[in-house]
Amino acid sequence: MQLHRNSVWELTGSDLAEDGLYRVLDIMQDVASVILLCLSNESVTSRPFAISMEAFIEHVKSKKAKKSEFTLPTYLLVAEENISEEHIARRDKNYGLIESIVSDRAFVFDYATKKRVPHLAEYAIKAGVDRKALSRLLSQYWRYGQDKMALLPAFSKSGGFGKDRKPTDKPLGAPKQPRTLAVQRAAKYIITDIDKSKFKKAVKKYYLKQTRLTLSKTYKNMLIDSYADEVRIANACGKPPAVPTLKQFSYWSKKIFSKDEFIKGRITENDHLRNKRGLLGSVIQDSYLPGTHFEIDATVADVHIVSDLGSQHVLGRPTIYIVIDRASRMIVGMHVSLYHASWRAARQALSNSFLPKSRYCKELGVNIDDSEWPCSHIPKELVCDNGEMIGLQPKKALNPMTKLSFTPPYRPDCKGVVEKRFDILNKEVIHEFLGTTKGGNIVRGSRDPRKDAIYTLKEVTTEIIKAILEHNRSIFDDLAFSSPLLVEHDLSPTPINYWKIHLGKHKHELQAALPDDVIARLLPPVEVSMTRSGIHFNGLYYSCSEVEERNLASVARSSGQWRLEARIDENTTNYIYVRLDKNHGFTLCHLLPRSRMFKDKFMYESDFIQDWLDSKKELSPISVESIDDHQNRQKMTKNAKERSKNSEKISFAEKTQNIRQRRKDELKATTNMLEQNTESIETFDSMSSNEIVGKVVSLPVGRKRKTKGTPS
Repeated sequence: MQLHRNSVWELTGSDLAEDGLYRVLDIMQDVASVILLCLSNESVTSRPFAISMEAFIEHVKSKKAKKSEFTLPTYLLVAEENISEEHIARRDKNYGLIESIVSDRAFVFDYATKKRVPHLAEYAIKAGVDRKALSRLLSQYWRYGQDKMALLPAFSKSGGFGKDRKPTDKPLGAPKQPRTLAVQRAAKYIITDIDKSKFKKAVKKYYLKQTRLTLSKTYKNMLIDSYADEVRIANACGKPPAVPTLKQFSYWSKKIFSKDEFIKGRITENDHLRNKRGLLGSVIQDSYLPGTHFEIDATVADVHIVSDLGSQHVLGRPTIYIVIDRASRMIVGMHVSLYHASWRAARQALSNSFLPKSRYCKELGVNIDDSEWPCSHIPKELVCDNGEMIGLQPKKALNPMTKLSFTPPYRPDCKGVVEKRFDILNKEVIHEFLGTTKGGNIVRGSRDPRKDAIYTLKEVTTEIIKAILEHNRSIFDDLAFSSPLLVEHDLSPTPINYWKIHLGKHKHELQAALPDDVIARLLPPVEVSMTRSGIHFNGLYYSCSEVEERNLASVARSSGQWRLEARIDENTTNYIYVRLDKNHGFTLCHLLPRSRMFKDKFMYESDFIQDWLDSKKELSPISVESIDDHQNRQKMTKNAKERSKNSEKISFAEKTQNIRQRRKDELKATTNMLEQNTESIETFDSMSSNEIVGKVVSLPVGRKRKTKGTPS
């Protein structure tokens, strides 16, 4: 057992002293005694007492005395530089009064063992201080740790801080002061316990509701409910009513209810959890390893875009999908499309996350190596909201590869990392575009952002990719405190460094992705046709070396076209994946030159052309001229039938005989053709120019050419 000076002990069941806490003031080795001061007694003049060291050790062995702690008042737990000069002067003055006697061990022993101590009275007379004042200072000094800081003035408790003062016939607080002597203010109202209960009832009824009434409106409702009779009587007598003021109501409401109750009572539980709760946790408290959690979410971009095939066509605002690694803040995948938040768009973002990025970026004109965006892995868990990812299709596609974790409804803070990335992309890139909506911060009467839209989906996507690459290279202070590997290897706390160093040290939860499996499971499935012109999909034609080697286009021309299973990447029209045989995997097929108008376009452009074509067909299903032609044709047919009906009845043989002669007669009658060419030429020469106009003259007929096998 170790017994130290100034230590605190708790005595229980002792026959030497009452149960409570005691401080060891001193250990007298020459008389084998221990000087104790009771800390449970709050008397300002409590005196210490002495017990034998042998008895105290026996108490410790029998566990009647246990080591304990005594909490000092908060006003003593301050730094020297934070104490005011006035308080320091008081402390030093008080310590100077008792410094010489507290250091005298003989005085301490006498003060603890004798009822009368003449030495204290003599010292008080010599110092010119009252003896009781010295006793109070000694008790305070010993009680609070035998240090001069124990003598700081306890002004923090002045005025009964934290205690309610009982109301009397005199009002509490400062009286009402008129600004001028010409006006006399009403008497101050004295608040009673009955008034406090009315305040509490009114605040619960009106203020602590989601209707969010103001405190002044709550005060008026409280007067109507609880002080209506007093207001009526005072109004009839022509005097001010004796009711609490708004200031009194506000003061006591804030004393009755805590700030936390005010916050929770005026908002929904969901809003409190999202925007008002304390943020004591961290997103990496479960794991700091890359691949433990990927977060995915979508938002509508704050910019309007136009069609790549016609800038006069505004297409609205695209949807951005972002997939991010929670631990490293690395954006591992993205997708920008015209589709709303749906499984169709989400599967494109996930496939982009699980596959290498170099080909995807190259299609959009950004040439990078896979090392610049080294993310082609499957996470241990995918965190998504309770929306498009909760259906059966996502579970069937993703459950074999990763685990799906859903956040509660209306709780975007549960995946705050990806939500913050949207804010960064908007501020860094999207809000700089022409045609931006700036997050809805449009002043009334300002120019419609759709009028300024000039960027295509490809251009917007390209800039977002560049911003993501820059984001992955940016320094984030939080990463420096997430893992010691960055500091050990002297690397800047950037997402890409965090990602690479943890993968290099095999500290991650990532899985390798099989490209064929990702393509088959995540890319949108479609049906294509094998035609004589190639593989046809949505007006576009594709082919590959296997199609040419097997001469499938020729087979389709001879035997008819057939359907094939395929997967499309909606980010580009340059290629699709086709299963040419049900027993084989998907083959990469490239766009044919005949569809070169759609090269380097997004897949939605072919949909746009189909919609544009349908709109033109709907605008003019048939022409007005065709209607007139059809009606004239029917009228002509009717006239011809009537003419044929009115002609003489002759047989079919008579109708069909001498057809050649009749053709010649018809030519003579309709063209004035002469039998002899010389006569026609002479007649032509003798005719004037006016007579030539309107005449049809037959030219000489050339000799017939001999054909093979015809005798000369």
